[in-house]
Amino acid sequence: MDVNYVMRKQNQTATMSLRQWIITLVTMLLVTCQSNAALSDQYLLALDSFDDLFNTEPAEDEPSTADDESTDSAESLFGLADDDSMSNDIKSPVTGFIQFEAAHTYPSPSHTSKARSILHLSTNGNLDNGMSWNLSGRATYDAVFDLTNHYPGEVRDDRDLYADVHEAYLDIPAGDVEFRLGRQHIVWGEMVGLFFADVVSAKDMRQFVAQDFDQIRIPQWAARAEYFGSDFHSEFIWIPYMTYNDIGVPGDDFYPLSIEPPANVALRVNKPKEPSRDLSNSSFGLRGSMLKGGWDISAFYYRSINVDPTFFIETDFTSTPTVIVTPEHTRIHQFGATLAKDFGPFVLKSEAVYNKNTYINIEDLTIDNGVIQQDILDYIVAIEHTTANNTLLNFQFYQRWYTDHDDKLMFDEFESGVSVYSKVEINDTLEAELTLITQLNRSDWMARPRVTWEFSRNWYVQAGADIFGGQDVGIFGRFEDSSRVYTNLRYTF
Repeated sequence: MDVNYVMRKQNQTATMSLRQWIITLVTMLLVTCQSNAALSDQYLLALDSFDDLFNTEPAEDEPSTADDESTDSAESLFGLADDDSMSNDIKSPVTGFIQFEAAHTYPSPSHTSKARSILHLSTNGNLDNGMSWNLSGRATYDAVFDLTNHYPGEVRDDRDLYADVHEAYLDIPAGDVEFRLGRQHIVWGEMVGLFFADVVSAKDMRQFVAQDFDQIRIPQWAARAEYFGSDFHSEFIWIPYMTYNDIGVPGDDFYPLSIEPPANVALRVNKPKEPSRDLSNSSFGLRGSMLKGGWDISAFYYRSINVDPTFFIETDFTSTPTVIVTPEHTRIHQFGATLAKDFGPFVLKSEAVYNKNTYINIEDLTIDNGVIQQDILDYIVAIEHTTANNTLLNFQFYQRWYTDHDDKLMFDEFESGVSVYSKVEINDTLEAELTLITQLNRSDWMARPRVTWEFSRNWYVQAGADIFGGQDVGIFGRFEDSSRVYTNLRYTF
């Protein structure tokens, strides 16, 4: 995957068996548990839950902002005390999680679609002159390819076993400015279940959006400079070599392309075509935010290569008639803004992004490589309320406006949708969630019910479903045959 260190199995003889993988994970778990036995209560409290570890849950009385994420230091994320005597040493043992995931796709032909193990390890430390560093890595193994023969070999090669550097960065303070150099998350916006102003991070889309955002986001290799004022924050980012969305390969459950060529016409889907790795294809962005009268407002400009590919179509009649599809990443300019305000009974959030010269696929594949360029305005408005019994309710309305709408498009000039999210704390250890997203222009929807049980201090188990429905042209309806039920088990250390 990009410039990460990636290891993938190429054939059955080179495959790590399920038994070997489990033994490896259990061994690492036992070693980790033994090292953690000496931790003080301060560390145990700091790592009490997944949300504390990654700081993903906003405070209920404050709007969630991207600034909160960008200014969190390694100390606040992992609950470490400020101890100058440890400035040149690792301040904590290795932390992270081990997660086991199983899923069964129930539409015909029903099949086991996931039996994945994830190992995430992270460590950090301080250096002289106030500098600090953070390093994390992730390895996954999906035993579904050893347990079933449902998927083609290309899908096995793509996602059965791989490992990569997750984050690897150095923080350098310089007065009111802080520099972060290396592989890092850059989050400029966050809505429930949807991406709008979060334009910088690449995403692992091989499970579509049917996974937690900490699993979806892929960091970028970047240089970031941030200025912190009393009520103003600004940042500049430069990404010399882009990391792009991982869309998987044809034959997988959530591959985003579905084309049925005419009879007696073959179909060939090429590997994604990425721009050359030279500085002329680097990306940069500017973002400023301020807090005024309780309003948290930000604006940004981002010039980049689009992390999401467009499928360019051509035909070859030299021998056997063939439709050739090539996913390509093209230049894009994005202007965006976010706002948030706490009104007491509810929190208001909004994001808007104007996409300049975006390539969009059209229905007539014989015209202009099956794509046209469009200017697009995406925006979303959300209202969030927490009841007295700690039930979280979130309502979102979103819309896409093709400002120079072309009749060749498969979509209307205005494409609208709504979403509802609710999380209910049944007791101290049990909570239930429901996410519903639907398009208003046509039948196209997704439902994600889930129950989480924290049955022990560092353990939780989840059970849920990812259900898709609607027309094939829809964002969600195209994956109707990939609807599934699942369970996850996670140990955090």
